Amino acid sequence: MSEHSSPQQEPITDSPWFWLYLFATVALILLIVFQGKLDIRQANIERQHQARQLANPSNEVTGQSPVTVSSPGNTLIGLNYLIAVLAVLVVVGWVRLWYVRFRVWGNEAPKNSTSR
Repeated sequence: MSEHSSPQQEPITDSPWFWLYLFATVALILLIVFQGKLDIRQANIERQHQARQLANPSNEVTGQSPVTVSSPGNTLIGLNYLIAVLAVLVVVGWVRLWYVRFRVWGNEAPKNSTSR
């Protein structure tokens, strides 16, 4: 081998940014695919909680407005924040992976490569 050969680049799987991007993307896709089933499950859990609260004898019935019962499209706890967090993780993972791995280095070698 000659001394002028280009340094070997580490495999992409050695980068933690690759794994962040990969796992966040898979989680985001699965969350979007199963969002309908998760909404139904969350609505059932919230309805059970609301029923227990109404059946509790220590609660006094006051002149409050009627309780709105949760439905699959109308829950107290939604998946929107989790989807937003995963979307941010996907973007951060991809941008950082691109910056570290794929950007043009010019004439200089990457900082993490070893020269021999």
